[in-house]
Amino acid sequence: MYTASLLPHILMYAASYVSSIFVPVIVWVLPAVTFAFLLVYIEREDIA
Repeated sequence: MYTASLLPHILMYAASYVSSIFVPVIVWVLPAVTFAFLLVYIEREDIA
């Protein structure tokens, strides 16, 4: 019974900091990986 009442608090705590993880990943890491891949792709000699 104690774990059932503890579970919503754990999920609420996890949801409170998940945006501070996903925002930098989506804003900085994802474009950096995409641009790096595209740069390598367009600078190759044989694209086709």
